[in-house]
Amino acid sequence: HFRPPSAYTVDAPPGGVAGSRAPRPPMRSSQAVLRLCGGLGSALLLLAGVIGVLVDFLGALFDGDFLRALHELASCTMLGVGGAAGVLAEIRPHPVVTENAPYLSRLSGRGVFYAFMGMFVMGRTRGGEAVFDILVGIYVLGVAVAEMAAAYQLRNLPPALSEPALREMHATPQMSDPASLQPVGVA
Repeated sequence: HFRPPSAYTVDAPPGGVAGSRAPRPPMRSSQAVLRLCGGLGSALLLLAGVIGVLVDFLGALFDGDFLRALHELASCTMLGVGGAAGVLAEIRPHPVVTENAPYLSRLSGRGVFYAFMGMFVMGRTRGGEAVFDILVGIYVLGVAVAEMAAAYQLRNLPPALSEPALREMHATPQMSDPASLQPVGVA
């Protein structure tokens, strides 16, 4: 029976053959779709931040309104950093994000984060990219509702089942078994 490479972990099973891998439970398709939608929403937030720097910050700077320029820079930085953190939290959980924003490692935390970021980006309707900001905000709010609904539905499951991507992040090779430290594809 053929299993795709994504159905395996890095760790060798106890008493297993060198180079063999233990199967792990697959991620639920609904969770994978939520992560992809959240990653897209985060990427759109990052894009809104970049566009905001180019349109709002530079526009205020060239107009000579330095206080508004500083406000726009702070606003765009928050969108950009929040979007980048969301992408890292959704697509491939990163230890820096988990350490500095632990709420992004849970469905409910990401849902609340997306709710606030969606409302924030929708409220930025001053510049020339107002329609884009409103559309991004509506999409991100939709992702927030979906993530909070999924968090509510999965509230009684253990974290290993409700957040399968975290298993991958925290999986470490068994130090007692040197065979598990070999690169993939080496027999």
